[in-house]
Amino acid sequence: MVKIKSISMLILVLMCPFNSFSKQQVAVFLGSPMSGVQYQQGDLRFSLGLKDFGVAFDQTFSVAELLEKPKLAPLYVYLGGQLVDHHKHKVAVRSGIGFQQPFELITLYAELGPSLYVLEDVDMKLEASLGIKIDF
Repeated sequence: MVKIKSISMLILVLMCPFNSFSKQQVAVFLGSPMSGVQYQQGDLRFSLGLKDFGVAFDQTFSVAELLEKPKLAPLYVYLGGQLVDHHKHKVAVRSGIGFQQPFELITLYAELGPSLYVLEDVDMKLEASLGIKIDF
């Protein structure tokens, strides 16, 4: 019974950031190292690569809020990790900067940043993506 309570508490803690009061978006993106779909709630996002399989989990931060400069509202930075399968599994720590332009229910975005691959071979790559997000 203690194990069930522990597992239940862990699930609740992991789900706390994904609450129903945050803005939710679904996106389709093209990029390197993967292209696919993305789900974002608030400042947390999960990406699933479909062309070349991969998964990524990032947290985004508003540059305008970080620097207290409202004119920088379209810019954001992100930090996270990813697993990409290019004939062998590669794990990376990633970060970068992005630009987004919102229109009524959609947002166009582009981002660029380095990824440090740490599994098997250590390698640094500059990666980018373009996408469209739909608010719901």
